[in-house]
Amino acid sequence: MSTGHGSRFDLNRYDLATYLVYLLAVAFFIFPIFWVLSMSLRPEGDVLTYPVQFIPDELTLAAYEQVYGPATTWLWNSTKIAVLEAIGILLVCVPAAYAFSRFEFRGRRHVLFGILLFQMISPVVIVIPMYSVMNTLGLFDTHFGLILLYIGLQVPFSTWLLKSYFDTIPDQLDDAAAIDGCSRLQTLWHVILPSMLPGIAVVIIFNFVFSWSEFVMAFTVLQSSDLFTISVGVFAFQGQYSTSWTLIAAVSILAILPLIVMFVALQRYFIRGLTEGAVKG
Repeated sequence: MSTGHGSRFDLNRYDLATYLVYLLAVAFFIFPIFWVLSMSLRPEGDVLTYPVQFIPDELTLAAYEQVYGPATTWLWNSTKIAVLEAIGILLVCVPAAYAFSRFEFRGRRHVLFGILLFQMISPVVIVIPMYSVMNTLGLFDTHFGLILLYIGLQVPFSTWLLKSYFDTIPDQLDDAAAIDGCSRLQTLWHVILPSMLPGIAVVIIFNFVFSWSEFVMAFTVLQSSDLFTISVGVFAFQGQYSTSWTLIAAVSILAILPLIVMFVALQRYFIRGLTEGAVKG
């Protein structure tokens, strides 16, 4: 009897320690967002006050009113680029991943290894060559050029990720569809892709977040302020001799909100996709 009580006590103590770790992890990630939100609601002169106040005495939306105009344009630019990049990634990587998963052809392993090797190259390394190429092709300072660049950078990761999900779907589904008279394209569209929705959601979220938050390439390619993405727009408020921290904080909060909304809307598919990929892959 005492052993049973002891095991229940140990289990409760273990659960308490687990919840404490979760609480610390949540606080670690939530506190910076809370602090940025607090800064965005302060008057400009209260940012560097001492002692530090987590909740300011005076709340104001003046910073949001100042950044509303340019931030709206930058948010639209980021949304357009992220959506088109995600669509382009699916158009390129879904057929490629399906082919790598279902077909055996000469050099298949070498091509897969080459794709994986390209993924290991840091985008910072190719900034200068890409700048020269895009300038030569007339794609410099255009959203279309930046979208193509993002698609090229994300193809290796997305192809490998989608291939792992295709590998979890039995080949018998393809055989059954072929017996019913479906072509390869019909099989992919009507039979395989409906079973791939969680994996596709994961790819969309990863690519959307990448395009939304990427800074180096966007800062290199885009020069006109009306073409800036939200990540470059945040940097634009940093002056050479002074920096308005309330404006930067306000733009940062506006940049975070769409990602939160998207994740809440797709979290069911996202969590399911990650779980299935981990278990079946």
